[in-house]
Amino acid sequence: MKFKFKRAVFILLIFVLLAGIHLFIYTQNIDLKYRITDLKIRLQEIRSENRRLASQVAKKENLPYIEKIAKEKLNMIYPEKINYVLISREANP
Repeated sequence: MKFKFKRAVFILLIFVLLAGIHLFIYTQNIDLKYRITDLKIRLQEIRSENRRLASQVAKKENLPYIEKIAKEKLNMIYPEKINYVLISREANP
């Protein structure tokens, strides 16, 4: 009789241990799924920010835009053309 009781207690302990391990793995799995979801959302936010910054860079690298800012905000102008005439010394005696 004692042997059957000890065996039943042993089987019950193993069952409880396996149930505990299963519960632990299940909660870890749920936690990892939440983390993955959060990381996917963060990745989408970063990609969106990257596209926004890339469009700003493209706008700032646009030569007509740079010229417009240089003229309007920085009051820059093109230099005046100066024509030079080269006189060769060999032509003068």
